[in-house]
Amino acid sequence: MKTYEVIKEVFQPCTGKQAPDGCEITEMRLEDPARYVQEQYMRERSVEYLATERDGSAVIEALLEGGRKHRYTFSEVKG
Repeated sequence: MKTYEVIKEVFQPCTGKQAPDGCEITEMRLEDPARYVQEQYMRERSVEYLATERDGSAVIEALLEGGRKHRYTFSEVKG
């Protein structure tokens, strides 16, 4: 398992803003960041996942019904 700083950003389509409506930062020990994100949305009817990398950090977006988007950025904590 690796330790990650996880930034979760929540975007709501009805606000019309480009900036996230909510943001939380946590530290987690995870085996697989992609599996962690998928487990968060198991009860959703329709979810599309987009995985990219930015500045050496894994970025996974969950696109939900109604245009909602949750973005997770996983930065590995060294040391």
